Amino acid sequence: MAKNSKGIEVAEILQDKCIACQICIGECPVGAIDLSPEGLALVDPELCIGCGKCQESCPVEAVKFERAGKKELSREDRGMPSEGVPGYEGVAVFIEVQDGEGVQVSWELMGKARELAEKLSTRVLGFLLGEGVDHIAREAFAHGCDEVHVSEHEVLASYRSAPYGHALTRLCERVKPEILLMGATHQGRDLAGVVATHLKTGLTADCTDLSIEDRTRLLLMTRPTFGGNIMATIYCEHRRPQMSTVRPMVMKLPERTPGREGRKVFHEWTPPPVELPHIVEFMGDALEGGMDIVQSAALVVAGMGACDPEAFHLLQELADVVGGTLACSRPVVEAGLLPYERQVGQTGKTVAPKLYIAVGVSGAIQHLVAIQGAEKIVAINPDPNAPIFKVADVGIVGDYARVIPEFINQLKNRMGA
Repeated sequence: MAKNSKGIEVAEILQDKCIACQICIGECPVGAIDLSPEGLALVDPELCIGCGKCQESCPVEAVKFERAGKKELSREDRGMPSEGVPGYEGVAVFIEVQDGEGVQVSWELMGKARELAEKLSTRVLGFLLGEGVDHIAREAFAHGCDEVHVSEHEVLASYRSAPYGHALTRLCERVKPEILLMGATHQGRDLAGVVATHLKTGLTADCTDLSIEDRTRLLLMTRPTFGGNIMATIYCEHRRPQMSTVRPMVMKLPERTPGREGRKVFHEWTPPPVELPHIVEFMGDALEGGMDIVQSAALVVAGMGACDPEAFHLLQELADVVGGTLACSRPVVEAGLLPYERQVGQTGKTVAPKLYIAVGVSGAIQHLVAIQGAEKIVAINPDPNAPIFKVADVGIVGDYARVIPEFINQLKNRMGA
């Protein structure tokens, strides 16, 4: 570690990793960090006091710093049992049902549950509520589930918070999973809070990463916070299950194994003795023109640098050429140029298209966490230091008004259009 003239070990910025998000500048208590002429963070070693705040806040691990003499506390010192909380075992996934089928985010979480379960040497469990859901249990086995625990009742045929919250709580109390994962859908977000409250346990919402800490065997739940400017890792030491919700398209969908078998367990459930609301009519999600950017294989995304209504016909033409959909970042929605349904980002939708073309998108961290599942990213931006270029597979520095027409022409020539 480098030291300054006072003998203090100071932090160093790894220039090849820095995305110029400036979070560390705001976190430094002594103003020792500023932007270099290249637009990246730079530490003044003589002002640095070696507190490590910059390293803790950096979302991309671009700060090199080691705390001197930092003591690792044992599980016993922290008042924790050596093997988690006794009596709880297994990684469970709540299998959400929509239109008689399991929703995709449940199968995405099944793949992550398999990864976590292997680290813990335990089983993958599926929790399934509904009526006539036997075929969904078979689908859960095909996506890697070892056991499916089912509660069937006519009251559970359609989602309502009270009966679903009661039924899922009862499953958790009987099966006692160590971890419970749920999709951060409209239903999942509503239900997760109900269940966590009944079980008196912690809940981390909208996670972008899940892992197991080797030493403590705790579930490390990472999510953006402070408006997406900082990535926080949260854990739940003393309560079980450890609960997390994850947005669709964040986790990789596992390969399906047709014919894979597992154990199915039915649990009797009696509705709570309360008056339940009567469903008069069910209305599904109303999508503008039937358009859903999450399902699109290609997206052309307008950012602040392309926040011009006169340019949208050009962007739409590019989207048509690549067989995709026109989407946008938050500033475009705030300007009233496109509806919220087309917003990509931490406060919008998480997407994982095969092709993602960012036009005038700077690449703030709250936007980047929502596109990490994209297979190929093409960035067009006049600023060569824009953070989007750090994650792009192909970067084009230039004015989109000049780049895109040529881009369209070359694509059409290649396709023989």
